[in-house]
Amino acid sequence: MPDGPVSSLMSTLFRERLASLHAGEPQLGVDGTRHQIDATTRISPVEGLALVQLVAQVAATRTLEVGLGYGFSTAYLLAALDNRQQPDAVSHVAIDPFQFSDWNGIGVTTAMDLVATSPWLSDSSFQCIHERSDIALAGLLKEGRVFDLTFIDGFHRFDDVLVDFTLAAQMCPMGGVIVLHDMWLPGIASIAGFVRSNRSDFTEVQTGCENLFAVQRVGEDVRTWDHFEPFATEFGE
Repeated sequence: MPDGPVSSLMSTLFRERLASLHAGEPQLGVDGTRHQIDATTRISPVEGLALVQLVAQVAATRTLEVGLGYGFSTAYLLAALDNRQQPDAVSHVAIDPFQFSDWNGIGVTTAMDLVATSPWLSDSSFQCIHERSDIALAGLLKEGRVFDLTFIDGFHRFDDVLVDFTLAAQMCPMGGVIVLHDMWLPGIASIAGFVRSNRSDFTEVQTGCENLFAVQRVGEDVRTWDHFEPFATEFGE
């Protein structure tokens, strides 16, 4: 874990757990045993700390992520909420239909352990929805949920992520932030191009991480029914 003003926003509890995750140490699963973790399925410390900084910048108390996996980004987001020191006033929702089938429940186990140990988080601070993101997001939208920061890092096909963004945008309050991960993928970079050209209700926020694309809601979506602007993709116009 790199040191600095952002990492200082996290308590020792979260720093130690994240150090273990980034070191690739076997992690406790829902079955009570430790499992090896895939070295490629994670966000980097720099990206995680950028999320922590964004939570602080927008004073977020309600966060959402698509893609739980081993719980790397979850731990960073819970650390940011823990730093708010507002028991029962913060919440994080993670969506992952494959948490038990593909990840041995490591992400859920990590999150629940952190919540149980933190003095500033409660049982209501974390929820995992075991459904496809389109179904889960539509359900949250129907419930009238609002999220100050949404991190999208699930299925990485262009159309799936565009649906995730479109639904998340409807639950993003004024000043809220949506973040996409894996800008090295042409599909994700193309969605960033679409948002830049077609969603004037959002403005790009610099994170200092080339692999993250973050936008902040600054207005209403006033596009006409047939609106479309050509947008740059990974392959050009």
